Amino acid sequence: MYTDVKFTKKYLDILAKFSSFLVQYSSELPHSQKSQLSTFLSQLQHASRLSLKQLSKNKPLTTTIEIKPNIIFPYKNPVGQKRKFYVSLGGKIEIHNGVITDQSLCLNLMLEHTPNCQNVPSDWKFYDTEQGFHIIRRFHFDYDSLNDDQVKPKFHLQYGGKFNNEYFDLSNVHYKLFQPIDHPRLPQQPHDLIMLLDFVLREFSLKGQEITREKRWNEFVIQSEKLWLTPYYEKLITKLQCGSRITPLHRTK
Repeated sequence: MYTDVKFTKKYLDILAKFSSFLVQYSSELPHSQKSQLSTFLSQLQHASRLSLKQLSKNKPLTTTIEIKPNIIFPYKNPVGQKRKFYVSLGGKIEIHNGVITDQSLCLNLMLEHTPNCQNVPSDWKFYDTEQGFHIIRRFHFDYDSLNDDQVKPKFHLQYGGKFNNEYFDLSNVHYKLFQPIDHPRLPQQPHDLIMLLDFVLREFSLKGQEITREKRWNEFVIQSEKLWLTPYYEKLITKLQCGSRITPLHRTK
């Protein structure tokens, strides 16, 4: 299902219409550093339309849609509200010969330390007081078509992972999670760009999240859910109902 040009066309069409809708509402979107969200949406609108045009002419499409730099949103954390917390969204969608082969989306939670910050509480022993932006949580929502669903699940969630300062349009970014660890890959339902952006706006109560109450916004989220989640759960149900299955659910092709 996912390794199908028709699937790619449907998804690019949703992305093109979603980004076009939000470009019109740019003044009402959540605040992001250096207007990164608005800039990315304009880029997404152009990239998805261009890719659709190429596919409609039956031309081979190989491209990468990137969220680069990461889109950084300030938010208020329930604990330590006087400190500067941020959540960022980054990642990429890779398309080869008209098929989505890889989608890696990342959420980072960051804490900024400045000379004017209050003293660090005694129970925050993990916290480094070096000035700059500290990545304290990092989650990957990945789809890799090359994974076999036995050793590595195609759809999975990872904590930590490899990091590159080029992901951010910031100086003094500190990442001290242990990068060489590549496990575990937790089987996880698909999360695409639209679903994840919707999650971020709602979960972190960002200013401007009122856009999520718009009927059109929710129509796009539902379209994306149906496209990505329907084949995923249909396959899981088929596996659950298989009387001859001899391996665990997430270790079965």
